[in-house]
Amino acid sequence: MNPKISQVHLSRRAIVYLRQSTAHQVESNRESTSRQYALADRARELGWDESLISILDGDLGKSGQSTNGREDFHRLMAAVGLGEAGAVFALEASRFSRSQADWHKLIDICALTDTLVIDIEGIYNPNDFNDRVLLGFKGTWSHTELHGMRLRLQGAKLNKAKKGELRCSPPTGYVYDHDDRLVFDLDESVVAAISTVFQQFQLLKTAFKVMRYFAQNNLSFPSRTWRQTEPGTLKWVPINLSRVLAILHNPTYTGTYVYGRRRTQSIISSGEITSKKTIVKPQAEWIVIIPNAHPAYLSWEQYKENEAQLTRNLGNQAMEGRSGSAREGAALLQGLLICGKCGRRMSPRYHGNGGKIITYQCDKRRQADGVHGICWSVPGIPIEKAIVEHLFSVLTESHLDISLAVLKEIEKNAQEQERHWQLRLERAQYEANRAERQFDAVDPENRLVARTLEQRWNEKLRSLAELEQAMAVAMSEHRLKLSEAQRQEVLLLAQDLPKIWDAPTTTAQERKEMLGLLIKQVAIAPIESPIRQTHIAILWHTGATSELSSLRPSTIEKLSTPSEVIVAIRELAATNSDAAIAVELNQRGLVSGRGRAFTDSSVAWIRWKNQIPKPTGSNIFAGNEGIRDDGCYSTSALAKKLGVGIHTIHYWREQGVLVAFQDIPHGPWWHRVTPEVLDILRQKIRRVPVKPE
Repeated sequence: MNPKISQVHLSRRAIVYLRQSTAHQVESNRESTSRQYALADRARELGWDESLISILDGDLGKSGQSTNGREDFHRLMAAVGLGEAGAVFALEASRFSRSQADWHKLIDICALTDTLVIDIEGIYNPNDFNDRVLLGFKGTWSHTELHGMRLRLQGAKLNKAKKGELRCSPPTGYVYDHDDRLVFDLDESVVAAISTVFQQFQLLKTAFKVMRYFAQNNLSFPSRTWRQTEPGTLKWVPINLSRVLAILHNPTYTGTYVYGRRRTQSIISSGEITSKKTIVKPQAEWIVIIPNAHPAYLSWEQYKENEAQLTRNLGNQAMEGRSGSAREGAALLQGLLICGKCGRRMSPRYHGNGGKIITYQCDKRRQADGVHGICWSVPGIPIEKAIVEHLFSVLTESHLDISLAVLKEIEKNAQEQERHWQLRLERAQYEANRAERQFDAVDPENRLVARTLEQRWNEKLRSLAELEQAMAVAMSEHRLKLSEAQRQEVLLLAQDLPKIWDAPTTTAQERKEMLGLLIKQVAIAPIESPIRQTHIAILWHTGATSELSSLRPSTIEKLSTPSEVIVAIRELAATNSDAAIAVELNQRGLVSGRGRAFTDSSVAWIRWKNQIPKPTGSNIFAGNEGIRDDGCYSTSALAKKLGVGIHTIHYWREQGVLVAFQDIPHGPWWHRVTPEVLDILRQKIRRVPVKPE
């Protein structure tokens, strides 16, 4: 009997703790596992009864760097803390933990509850000073050993990476050849799919639209699995947004060998490491960058431009230089407008009913001190109108070039889609033929195998038929081949850009995308004299510049009824009621000077204000005479006819002598005057005493 083991220890449990770092170690290093299980025999030799020996082997295959996920280690700590354990057994200190913090926590609790620590080499009492020092050294040595192993492994890995020879799982679109060199995937359909991602992003500018392009055209995307059980297995699956972003952000597609793009950060919760997250480091912190290391799908310059576009697409207007992708708002210059006073990007603001009134605002002063308000703001419609008119005048000279470019782009997309379908069809045909050959090669009498191969052949034939049907639908619905009539239609349509621009089917987002393809930036600045104007400077993507100006309306002009509304009411009033006119104006997207929708009363007020008559027979205005067709008099017309002041007419109306009404709220008063009423009024006038001169 060892003098350190007392009856108190033997009366409590002996806990044998087993751990190995990975499942591979558990499978391969079985002798180590057997030695750990043999610690139960040592507990019996030291005097513990069989019924008091517990084996905790649930942490086999789990790392000892933290306690996260190690349920048996938590059970061990709980048993020690409750005083249920007389001794804890492990092959060595590193089995308990590779973390010094966790190791010393275990030793402290063992000291408090008088629990022994026993390994393959000895028996230690944490309350004994010498044993405590030795246990501390064992924990430190375990941590140092782990650091040394990591240093050697990482050093060898880094040295190989610096030579560009470290082999990792290749991204989709690449494979390793027999000489361990990274080359294009041998499957043409895989290469075509990756190339399409970059081509469509260059055209569409957002990762979401690239994903939508694949979905709308029913195009699958390749995915190679590099697990040990199925290395290099190719599957075709629907593409998702995260996959598109991963491809666009990966510099490997530029032919550049890169190592050290990411780092791992531990997430701590309740004092423990609960998970880890991967953080992408900036390019300046990448460890290895070797250009032209393998074939490329795109240039490094195009990759940097894609990164800049993805950054702009985040749409965070608080960050300088981010224009964002085109969104659904009506502001056409969203992301393009620069303040000519301070150089900061201006952002749109929507006002009125439904946000139909647009202003562009610079918040530099507000963001600088938060007190003094904005830098300046300007109504958006006059600026947008001036830029669009100038755009159409500039493009008039280039209609033919635009038509040909549009046609070329349509045909290019059609050819790419048709090639995708042809490659998929070729692969499906190959798999069906292969299944047929496998079925023919089997012994017909071996029905156990023949039935399986026959079923597989039928599945491949069914997949081939479905693919041929889907291709036929795509060829007809998506017009993968343009007829001569369609070619001429595209040419004519591209020559009439205003028609495309004003078409009801053209959305505000599509108009902004059209502007973004031509205009890089627009800078505006206020001009106060001799008249209020806005100076507009346009920077085109070609590097050319244009300068123009637009009138900047005053506050009264901003609130007045827009001229196009008055023109529309004049056209509609001849045959429509006020309610019908209001419905039509709202359907056209027009708003009042305050940005509100129209009602029958507001239309009537605008008609009265601008002397616009109703249809014949229901005219509420009486022209300059003030007498309506139905015999009603205005206040001034009746006062003139009777030779009295308008105040007298108002008095008679309030006293009930005159019958009067208003067609619209707060509109003019109309008086129904019959011959009998005229006689009564004239009698009242005669009774008025004449003042002596």
